[in-house]
Amino acid sequence: MKKIFILALIVSILSCENNSTLQSVLASNDIEQIKLKRKEIAASKQDFVNKLQIIDNKLEELNTNPQLPIIETITINAAEFNHYIQVQGSVKSDELVNIFPEFSGIVKNIFIKSGDVVKKGQPLIKIDDGGLKEQLSQLEIGFELTKTTFERQKRLWDQNIGSEIKFLETKSMFEAQKQGINQLKKQIKKTLIEAPFSGTIDNVIAKKGEVVYPGVSNLMMLLNLDNLYIESNVPEKYIASINKGNKAIVHFPLLNKTINTTVRQSGNYINPINRTFKIELDIEKNNLNIKPNLNSKVNINNYTNKKALMINQNLISIDSNNKEYVYKVSNKNNKNYVSKTTITTGKNDGVNVEVLSGISSGDKIVSEGMRKLVDNARVKIIN
Repeated sequence: MKKIFILALIVSILSCENNSTLQSVLASNDIEQIKLKRKEIAASKQDFVNKLQIIDNKLEELNTNPQLPIIETITINAAEFNHYIQVQGSVKSDELVNIFPEFSGIVKNIFIKSGDVVKKGQPLIKIDDGGLKEQLSQLEIGFELTKTTFERQKRLWDQNIGSEIKFLETKSMFEAQKQGINQLKKQIKKTLIEAPFSGTIDNVIAKKGEVVYPGVSNLMMLLNLDNLYIESNVPEKYIASINKGNKAIVHFPLLNKTINTTVRQSGNYINPINRTFKIELDIEKNNLNIKPNLNSKVNINNYTNKKALMINQNLISIDSNNKEYVYKVSNKNNKNYVSKTTITTGKNDGVNVEVLSGISSGDKIVSEGMRKLVDNARVKIIN
């Protein structure tokens, strides 16, 4: 009431003084006098505002029980912040092959079954050679005679004895039969299918007694579960922030299992159709029952700040100029005040936002009660 009375008194006095002189100045129609009067009124207005501020400060000083906005605060401290992007991944293996025969024939023996663990070079399937071994035996018998004849002719020729034509004919026959025997041995070797690498047999399709053909008959699948990796397609906008060595967290929804790994390769080619590039992530040997083509969710660490200032995004407001701000708390003469502080933000983790400028480590900001605040207001802190 005292404040209202003083305000009314000042307004009344100013009005009386100004109205009498103002009317006479306006009646003079003198532009210079009117401009001068305007300056006087403007100065009086500023003086009026200053006096009001002095009065407000005095009233606040004398008020022993002010009705102040009640707030809660939090202190901002620097902490490590890791930002992740999420992409879909699929388990792959470079050692996963469907085995086809290189020789046509009847399956004579199958030495393994689905689920067997085999070593590199271990026999898997035997195909009937169709009499190739008998042909080889006959060729080797004739070859022994040709070899003996050639060696004899060579000794004579080395002593300049005998006909050159006879020597060359014997040499040609010897080399032709030798090459024929080697070729036949290669064909016979193809009748025995061996494991190209160590791994696990999966899905044996071939059956004993059936006829198989090269490039047509799929016999079985062989895979190595010790050399699995994850392949993902990453949007091109992350090509500068994802590199070899980036940390990643991989979750397998169907197994409800999670592993920590790193990016082992980041592709340099952007697919023009979906605008992505490929990455590969290591999978260490484990007992999680991970299988090729198993889907996964891959979270890749593409940004780290060791001393980030993080605040809950619900504490950030936006003004009419579309600028983000918070209320920062300060203490003057043992009284608490808040100031509207514009900030710039960076990345977020879905809950907290990184503040790049506007506040510093150790600052206190309003966490509760900010909706009723105005800039430079005095407040009461309850926490």
